[in-house]
Order: sequence, then C-alpha cells, then structure tokens
Amino acid sequence: MAFGSPDNCRLSDLGLITAGNGSSTSGSSTSQTALRANCANSSSATNVSMWNSFKSPTQSQLMGGTNLDDEPEDDTFNVTTSNSSHTSDVTMDSPSTYGIGTYFMSRCWNLNTTFIQNTWEAVTASGSIFSYHTISSSNRTPTTCTWTSTFQGNNTGLGSVYIRQALDGSSAWKKFFGDDSSADFMGRVTASYSRSSGGGDGEG
Repeated sequence: MAFGSPDNCRLSDLGLITAGNGSSTSGSSTSQTALRANCANSSSATNVSMWNSFKSPTQSQLMGGTNLDDEPEDDTFNVTTSNSSHTSDVTMDSPSTYGIGTYFMSRCWNLNTTFIQNTWEAVTASGSIFSYHTISSSNRTPTTCTWTSTFQGNNTGLGSVYIRQALDGSSAWKKFFGDDSSADFMGRVTASYSRSSGGGDGEG
C-alpha cells in the first residue's frame, strides 16, 4: 500500500510516532500506550480514531504538491559539458493543505520533523550522465530540500533524477502510514536533464 493508505495500523507504532520517535525500528513502544490520553494528548476529545484522527495526506496528494522551485517549463534543465554539476530546489506542500486527521500535524508531523527532513534523497531514474547526487544538509526541511547532481565526465545525452522522501520500511512512521513491505515515499518529483557539448550554462 502507498503512503497514506492504512493497512494493519498498530497502536504501538502510533505511540512511537506521537512520542517523536517515528524513525524507531524497535517495533513497539516500551510503555503502555493509550490512544486518547497518550497519542491524542487531549482530555477534551471524546471520540479518537486510530486512523481517522491521525491520518496523513495520500501519496498522490503529496506527489502532486511537490515541485521543482523555479522549474523549467518542460521540467528539463539544459546543461553542457562545461557544467560539472547543477543545483536546484524542491518544494512540497504542507500536509495541512489536504484532508488530514485532527492530530496529524500536531502529534505526528511536528514531532518528527528531524526524521522527515532527513528522508530526502536523489537517485538516478535514467541516463548515464550522472556521477552522483547530493542533498544539502543545511537546506533540508520536512517540505523542502536543495539537491546537486554531479555529471559524469563529458558524457552527453539525457538523464533524469527522482528527488523524493524515501521511507525506511522498518520505521514506525512507515509501518503506520504505509505498508512496511513495499518501496514507498511521500513527496517526489522528477528533474530531467539534457546535456550537450559546447559552452554556456543555460537552463531550459
């Protein structure tokens, strides 16, 4: 199941998430967890649902709200062999933009921001022009990142890279909000490159 599609949700995982331990792979909280008192942390809430009260946006919503900052019109950066690398930004909508559970932002997202911002990664989707990709450690937030694609020698041609929030399948965050047995992600965008020989450093 993709992110945001409940499947075998466990209170133990939600307890870890609402304690700020969404990255935990221990499988369960070390203390007894009460849905209302511990997870919602609200003495006034009388009806707390394990999924509906804490539900996240869907994967398709987060993907649809993830964009290249100053993206080229055709999503393709035109670079040349005089460019050894290219740096740009990705921005994702805040989950609060979408239909979420009452406690998702306050008790899940906001308590796990360090973990979430460190899930950004850039990986080659196609092409052989790349040497590697890096994500700036100083420009990460849960909804933004800056990445650099470094090019392979003078290789020319086409290439593309996914910039995404990849989720560890064994983490409490992934197991509660997705399926721990499948590859998964939250925000994702594809940056395409067209690299030619010659001078100049234009972007298209």
